[in-house]
Amino acid sequence: MIVGQEVIEAMKLQDLYYGNVIPCQHDVRKDSDYAKRSLEFFEMCDRLEKRLSADDRKLLNNITDMEGMLSETMVAESYIQGFRDCAELITDVMFGRSENLK
Repeated sequence: MIVGQEVIEAMKLQDLYYGNVIPCQHDVRKDSDYAKRSLEFFEMCDRLEKRLSADDRKLLNNITDMEGMLSETMVAESYIQGFRDCAELITDVMFGRSENLK
């Protein structure tokens, strides 16, 4: 019988199996540094947009869109590398590849 933490772990494995795990999809606390900085960033963009011509606003939007895509790519690559590093560590521990672990 599965109870408590084991239920949560089994659900996570099922979600992973069925492709329901989206690592970057988490709720952000409203009082977090990330939330505060995001708000500040969007406020600065709004202030700048009001000062720009239509062409400059379009350019600014293209720049911020590209920055977002670059950030998403970097986060995905970092996640993949972290997953690989963890898998390598687990393999080393399980199969005793380290001279210090027998």
